Parts: sequence; C-alpha cells; structure tokens
Amino acid sequence: MVFRLSAAYAVITITLLSLFGAFLYWSLKESLEVGARNTLADKISVMRQILRERPDDQEALEEEVQWESTARRRSVYYSRLLQDNGTLVIQSAGAQNLIPELSLCPSPAAEDRSIGETREFRLASERTLLIGSAWAISDVAGKSGMNQSQRFIYTVALDTTPEQNILHDYRDKLLLVLIGGSLISAVAGTYVARRGIRPIKEISAAAHRITANALAERVGSTAWPRELAGLATEFDAMLQRLEDSFQRLSQFSADIAHELRTPINNLMGEAEVALSRDRTSKEYARVIASSLEEYHRLAELIHSLLFLARAENADLSLHKSWFQVADELAQLLSYHELQATESEVTLNFSGDAKLLADITLFRRAISNVVANALKHTPATGNVAVEVRPLRDAVKILVKDDGVGIPAEHLSRVFDRFYRVDASRATAMPGTGLGLAIVKTIVELHGGSVTIESELGKGTLVTLVFPLPEQTLSTDHQHCDPTR
Repeated sequence: MVFRLSAAYAVITITLLSLFGAFLYWSLKESLEVGARNTLADKISVMRQILRERPDDQEALEEEVQWESTARRRSVYYSRLLQDNGTLVIQSAGAQNLIPELSLCPSPAAEDRSIGETREFRLASERTLLIGSAWAISDVAGKSGMNQSQRFIYTVALDTTPEQNILHDYRDKLLLVLIGGSLISAVAGTYVARRGIRPIKEISAAAHRITANALAERVGSTAWPRELAGLATEFDAMLQRLEDSFQRLSQFSADIAHELRTPINNLMGEAEVALSRDRTSKEYARVIASSLEEYHRLAELIHSLLFLARAENADLSLHKSWFQVADELAQLLSYHELQATESEVTLNFSGDAKLLADITLFRRAISNVVANALKHTPATGNVAVEVRPLRDAVKILVKDDGVGIPAEHLSRVFDRFYRVDASRATAMPGTGLGLAIVKTIVELHGGSVTIESELGKGTLVTLVFPLPEQTLSTDHQHCDPTR
C-alpha cells in the first residue's frame, strides 16, 4: 500500500510539473516570438518612413541598413532593399550570405500592413534567423516635375539565436526540475504514506492481540488521527458487543450444563437404585412415574431453549390477530385458578382493550408472569392483573404482595437461568427461563417489560404491547370496567 501511495504521489507530481513547465515554456516562447516580430515590424516601419519622407537621403539609408544593424549588441539584424524589379539598392554587411534569395523569402506584406508572414531559417553555423519582407513606396520627383511612385521590397533578417539559446536553457532547467521534483515527491510520498499507514498498522497490531481470552483489549485508548478515530470507536463498540455476547454464551453454556446435569443425575440415580435388586412391578412403576417427572422437566427446558434460540435468530414468525385482552385473560386465569386455590392466593383481573398480537405468545408471556407471581406469593396474598389501554399501546400490569425481590437483583431477573435465591432453586419447580421468555416475547412485538419490587411488599411487572400506527384511534381501544 505504501508503494502504491508513493507511486500515486510521484505520478501526480510529475503530471503537475509537466503541465506547469509546458505552459511556462509555451508562454516564454510566445513572448520571444512576439518580441521578434515587433522588432521586424519596427525596422520595416522605419524604412518605409525614410523612403516616404526622404527618398533621396542616401546617408539615412546607409545609417539604417549598414550602420544601425552592425552597431546593435542585442537584436542584431540584417536587411536588404530591392527595387520591385529585383535590383539591389542597399544591404547590410554580410547580408548576401545570410538572407536567401527573394524566391525563398516569405511573401512581402502589403503597404497597409506592418508585417506579414515570417519564416525561420536555421543556418549551418547553428544560427537562427527570423525573416520578414514588406513592400515600401517612395515618391521621387520626375523629369517633368511630377512626383512618381517607386516600389521597393525591404527584407529584414533578425538574429534570434540568443532567444533560441534562452529557450534551450529554459527547457533543460525544466527537465532538471521535473526529474528532481519527481525524486523528491517519491521520497516525500513514501515518508508521508508510511506515517499515514502507521496508525492502521497499530490498529491491526491491537486487533491481533485480541483473542477469545483477551476480549477486554481496546484500540480506542490511543489518540488516533481524526480520520481513524471513528473507526477505532466503532471497532471498540464491536469488541464490547462481542465480549458481552461471549460472556453471555459462556454463562449460558455453564447454566445449561448445570440445569441438564441435575435431572440427568436424578434419572441415573433412580435407575441405578431400581436395578440394584429385583423389584416388583409396582416398585418399577413408581420409578418410571418418578422418572417421567424429570422427563417432563427436561422437555420443558429444551422447548424453552429452542424458543429463545429461534427468537434470537429471527427464525420465529408472528401470527398476529386482533383480540379482546379480557377474553384471553379470563381463560388464562381460569387455568391458574387451581394453583391459586391450593396456595390460598386470590387471583383477579380488571380492565380490557383490543390488541393486535400473536395470541399464543401473548398467553405464554402472561402465563409465565402470573405463574411466577403465584409461586412467590404467600397464603392469603393477592395477585392482580390490570389492563390499561393507552393511545398507542396496551399496558398490562401484574402485581402481587409477595416476598419481593432485593434491588441488586432487579437488573438480572430477565437473564436466563437467573434465580434470586439459588438455594431455593431445587425446592421450587421451574427452568429459570420464564421471565427471559417473557422479555423475548414482548420485544418480538416491539414492546417493553419492566419490573419493580420491594422486599416484603411485593412485585409489579409491567408489559407494554404497542399498537399499529394506523389503528391509534380510540375505536380500537376501549375499557369495560364492569368486567
């Protein structure tokens, strides 16, 4: 990755330097060419002015053509003046060897144009000339005393060798800058890329240190760059979820092993005792009947575990339908009436509402809460179920005046296999999964369940089942206080 980033930096730098250098080179070349053309235009303008205003001034012609060109240290030029029939009038020293014949020169510019086409010639001596031609007119007095116009071709050859040398030198320096900039960008890019990748390597090293036995390791404790701080935070949050899930899984495995070990040990003990000597058919029947109770307990445990596993894996579909809560509670509480009568506990309910839910799961959730309340309510106690219709939900409260739950246990009563008093676990029937199943059923419906309790005064469990948004009108909820 460092190599790819460094190569990308180098390519971008080379591209930018090349474009910038090409633009500067083109700008300089255009500027020098414009300057050279302007110099040619100035020389042509001066010659036209001499021929127009002083056509008989031979001294002015010689000064401009022969002396001016040789006296210049920069922008040296050579010129030649011809009549329109090709007769030589005057030329600079050495012009005969530098200015080509008329047929090879560019076409002369018309009298109304300062300069026309120009042409560049490269000589064998590695000198470069920029040549331009133009027509010039002079008015000469004739024998009759009338002015007569005479046409001339004025050719100027400007020595642009210094400008070409400047361009060549500039091009060489640009190449040096391009090569040097590429090398520097490659080195700098490698350095920057390594510094930029270093935090990712550190995160990788921290992640490598995390194992099943070291899930408490975190990467967010380091001051990461702003670009990686969010990644580190999310990674730590994922680790926290994994750690919580792993702890729950470990605890779940330990709990299920413990819960299965007890009934299996009971079954093995009874079987060993039964087989220790010959017994009558009635004695074997009693052993089988006792074993059957353990089988039912195992079946209930396995069924509950399967239900929770399916709910967690989103493999449980809800079959919702509208029903009156009071009708279902009446049937449900009649089932628990025998248990309440044996325990000398008063069981009643009040209120009604119309609810959209899975009836089977609803019955199971309410039944688990009521059975748990009856189990922990002493004789002459009360267990009351109240239905409260709300605007957007149905609230069901199950209240008992039993022994209550210590405050430190309230946050865990919905955990699987959790029992407030472990020493009484074997004395009271159950799997320890009842409230966990209640919480799962309510959450499957999008609701919530809470518990409040005070030692010696009782417990209140509140289940909230939400209503669909399109049915929040009061005609889908009503309360019948006479029921």
